Amino acid sequence: MAASVETPSRAYAWRLWALLPLVLLALVVGVFVARGDSLLELVGQSPPAADAVDIRRVEFHPGQLRIHVTNPQTDAIKIALVTVDDAIVPFTTEGPAKLGRLRSSTVVVAYDWVKDEPISVGITSSTGIETVKDIPAAVETPSASARGFLGYGIIGLFVGIVPIALGLLWLPSLRRTSPEWLAAFMALTAGLLSFLGVEALAESFQLQATLPGSTGGAGLVLLGVALSFLGMTLLSTRLSGKGSHAKGMTLALLVALGIGVHNLGEGLAIGTSFAFGELQLGTFLIVGFMLHNVTEGLGIAAPVAEGRAAPSFSRLAVLTLIAGAPAILGAWIGGYVTNDILGVLFFALAAGAALQVVVEVSRFVARRAPGGLSSGYAVGGYVAGIAVMYGTGLLAA
Repeated sequence: MAASVETPSRAYAWRLWALLPLVLLALVVGVFVARGDSLLELVGQSPPAADAVDIRRVEFHPGQLRIHVTNPQTDAIKIALVTVDDAIVPFTTEGPAKLGRLRSSTVVVAYDWVKDEPISVGITSSTGIETVKDIPAAVETPSASARGFLGYGIIGLFVGIVPIALGLLWLPSLRRTSPEWLAAFMALTAGLLSFLGVEALAESFQLQATLPGSTGGAGLVLLGVALSFLGMTLLSTRLSGKGSHAKGMTLALLVALGIGVHNLGEGLAIGTSFAFGELQLGTFLIVGFMLHNVTEGLGIAAPVAEGRAAPSFSRLAVLTLIAGAPAILGAWIGGYVTNDILGVLFFALAAGAALQVVVEVSRFVARRAPGGLSSGYAVGGYVAGIAVMYGTGLLAA
């Protein structure tokens, strides 16, 4: 019996037919959005949302306050009054005074604030609803300058590059270990990355909880995780070749990339703390992340030690920069850019990248470790990796 041959025109028609459910779904959603209010009235009505703005950030400059506000509501909100310590003050806006949905503006107030003194600012809408933000101590917000740019760069250097370079000094010792112990250290790498992935995921959800609900923060987290996980999977396939798995320097590169995306978020946290004047918090974060990231250098060294030939200094330097330099970029962004969505996205990307590399490392351990993933060396190394990251993470908390 002769097999039927599908003509090109018929194949094209079936592709168009496959789009029909999506087109119909779009039409149904459009109808519901247009007429949904009358349908919902059949089951009751919800009270209107509070006509309040969201004060995202307050900046202190000599003789001036700059208040960044966003409208999280569906309806437009007009800024009517501004108060400082319960006193009405004159103001101007850089941007519209009437904010549409998810629109932002900057309220500028001429005010001689006192350093280190607590201060309270309030934004009142045209309907009389006031949003108040209390600042425990007024500290001048750093502005972009060559000195500050250099300072953030040095902080990122000490947080990212230096501890990872120190961690790579374990490489000569790892190259002399037995296959069982090398598998244990590879499993330890998986434990380190598992901790980093879960930590980044928790951080991203914590940050998205502070965003207006209409921004779809949880969906943003999922999008970031999916993009980085699939992107790292594609990169691993390209570097390893079809039908093979990452190993040696290729696996070390993937580990460095996953750690680098996570360090981008760490730098962002440090830069933001300094930008908000939380100098003590920033100092604790620097010391804690330095101790935290030494173990990340060990995670990069373990897959490198599996190779027969000793890696060159230049390759190790590149791996160090890939894993550590993003902390510098994160510190710059956190110090000078005001965007809460970036923090959510960065940590979500870090979670997806770290968890994907855990998959690659687990495949490696399953193939190379005597006894596979169920061996005592693999299980012990994995648990030890989580325990080490937890212990050093307490110093950064």
